[in-house]
Amino acid sequence: MINEQPRLVMPATSFLYQNSYGNIVIGDGGFEYFDNKDRRKFIEIPWSEVDYVMVSVFFKEHWIPRIQVVTKKNGGYIFAAKEPKKLLKLMQDYVPKENFVKPRPMFKRISGWFKH
Repeated sequence: MINEQPRLVMPATSFLYQNSYGNIVIGDGGFEYFDNKDRRKFIEIPWSEVDYVMVSVFFKEHWIPRIQVVTKKNGGYIFAAKEPKKLLKLMQDYVPKENFVKPRPMFKRISGWFKH
């Protein structure tokens, strides 16, 4: 564990291990995910390694189905949290606000394909 002082433990789903269910832990050391069934399946991301957080929002920011934590070296990890707004608010204490981004809308991505 990289967190000495956990501030939040929340049920979540990781999409790295074929929809594994577990808990997200946010604390002073970083972002952690632990699978409920298999303790060998875990993700630990120190705050210094977080490049940005991509937040999928729908229905005028009333529904946040998934977040993606993108690291500087190892790519992105996708999660769905029970209370994503609470999770994101706490993450803003450790990740600068300008590093939270929204993905481009699907219709803009598709129209970009046809332009090229």
